[in-house]
Amino acid sequence: REGSAPQPAPPKPLDGRTAAAAAAAARRRAPPRRPPAGLHSITASPSHPLPSGGGHLAVFTSRGEGGSIRLLRAEGGAAKMSDFQTSTHRERWIFQPQDLVNKWTTANRRSAEILAQYGTTRLKVDPVDGSISNPEPVPDHVVGSSSVKPLSCEEEQVMRIFYEQKIQEVCRAFKFPHKIQATAIIYFKRFYLQWSVMEHHPKHIMLTCVYASCKVEENHVSAEELGKGIQQDHQIILNNEMIVLKSLDFDLIVYAPYRSIEGFIDDMDDFCNGAHQRLKVIHSFHPFAILFKNKLIKCLLF
Repeated sequence: REGSAPQPAPPKPLDGRTAAAAAAAARRRAPPRRPPAGLHSITASPSHPLPSGGGHLAVFTSRGEGGSIRLLRAEGGAAKMSDFQTSTHRERWIFQPQDLVNKWTTANRRSAEILAQYGTTRLKVDPVDGSISNPEPVPDHVVGSSSVKPLSCEEEQVMRIFYEQKIQEVCRAFKFPHKIQATAIIYFKRFYLQWSVMEHHPKHIMLTCVYASCKVEENHVSAEELGKGIQQDHQIILNNEMIVLKSLDFDLIVYAPYRSIEGFIDDMDDFCNGAHQRLKVIHSFHPFAILFKNKLIKCLLF
């Protein structure tokens, strides 16, 4: 009509590229979304350098109504795929028998010295960054003397073997796959190459190794669920997680012998004129075959 304000022209339809750019600009202008106060929070801990391959490990702790979870993320450095031949497992964690004895002896002597000085051997662990501090001296303790006798290297070995069996029992109770059990045992063995069982309680380290192996093998179980399943305080697991990771030098990718053994049995089938079922029965049920398999696994886990 005459005298009315001119009507604006209808907007032109946007092509795909223009529409995407407009949507991105709108997202940049929009205020950031924040969770309701008190319901969820994320805090960052100091980064830890990765000794192998460069970069560092960023640690974030997410807390909400359902509990808390610690998140690990590798940042920086050169990302590359590896197999056993180029792995840190082969480069840094394969030892001669005498090297193992030397490491165990060094840890045992250090614990004996701590016992003589403080009257106790349990070290204090910071649950945030895994730092270690000496224990508080026992009241009325005289330096250089103690009523408690330290464990010998042989007694420590018995303790380690006992808790390696406990790792297998825990994994069977939760019906974890073999790779989680093997990874947890390898972590446990590596940890006690640097520490004595007198310095860190093997029950606590055992549970933490199972928890870490579940993360690495992508079969995550929360610390609360793991602790509840075996009637232990889950906070023990979280408090020791960082010291375990640091003691492993963050070399978390390991190679277990299970797949190699199964491949060996498959290869044996080719030389036994197709006696496939008989080999499978022997592999699954025969006590001597099980004993051989367990002994071989024990030798190869390092």
